[in-house]
Amino acid sequence: MTGTPQSRAYPAALLCLAAGGALGLVASARTWGEAAVHDGLVTTTVQVSGRELVPLGPAVALLALAAVVAVPATRRTGRRLVGAVLATAGLVTAAWAAVVTTDLTARTAQWVGSSGGDVTGVQTAPAWAVLATAAAVLIAGTGLAVLIRGAGWPALGRRYERRAARLDPPAAGDPSDLRAGRETWDAMDRGEDPTS
Repeated sequence: MTGTPQSRAYPAALLCLAAGGALGLVASARTWGEAAVHDGLVTTTVQVSGRELVPLGPAVALLALAAVVAVPATRRTGRRLVGAVLATAGLVTAAWAAVVTTDLTARTAQWVGSSGGDVTGVQTAPAWAVLATAAAVLIAGTGLAVLIRGAGWPALGRRYERRAARLDPPAAGDPSDLRAGRETWDAMDRGEDPTS
């Protein structure tokens, strides 16, 4: 399948937004760390998910999935706005997730210990944090592409607008239109169905 780089960039951007959104949601829902908490009587294990350490992650992932519909539905200015929001939100989330990833053990211990008790045995799963960071970077990069190049991509409705312009009814007073209208009314007066 061939096409111009511009025509290939449009579906690729939508695919990247869908992939980044889905990956961000999955990675944020997973357990990034866990620790044992001893409160003097009982020791319990507390798990910490990505959405608890980077609360913005799931929201930005949902924003990317919504943009899969918003990008085709908007035009120049609206599309630039969508791209700017995606790029900014993606960069902020990527930076936040990267900071958490580099200090995941301490962040997990801090979150678990915030409810009180002695925290021991902290274990982490940094792969999910790295994947969440990658998803945010993908969303930010795609948002930047939409901001810079998206104005030239086709939008929903243009095809139908051109067709509607060709199918406009004849101008008022057109003799052929008046004659057709009179024949229709005459047929109805005679009890005939003009649509058959």
